[in-house]
Amino acid sequence: MSIPPEALQKVLQEIEMRVMQAQLELTSVRQQIAQKQRDIRLTDLTMKELIDIPPSVGVWEGVGKMFLNVPITSHIARLEKEKSETQDQLEALTKKLNYLETTYKNAKRNIDDILGRSQ
Repeated sequence: MSIPPEALQKVLQEIEMRVMQAQLELTSVRQQIAQKQRDIRLTDLTMKELIDIPPSVGVWEGVGKMFLNVPITSHIARLEKEKSETQDQLEALTKKLNYLETTYKNAKRNIDDILGRSQ
């Protein structure tokens, strides 16, 4: 059973579009993962520095165009919460990366299969 060349060309174009889209999304997700990892490292370093400061000392936290003097313990708690949220986002991005890599590999394999059969 032979597939008409027009149908084969249309299927090939659709698969190529999926490959290109997956490549773009892979690049974007990798950049987002790198940014989240940097954010986590920065938060860790900040918390490490703040833990050495006595709890009686307050820290200045930026709020819009103002600065508020807040207790160091509440600031550390906020940083821990932000780190936890960032780690959750990183986990979700990692899952998305795995999905996109699988999609990309499957689409490339489909192209190879189509080109291998048509020759």
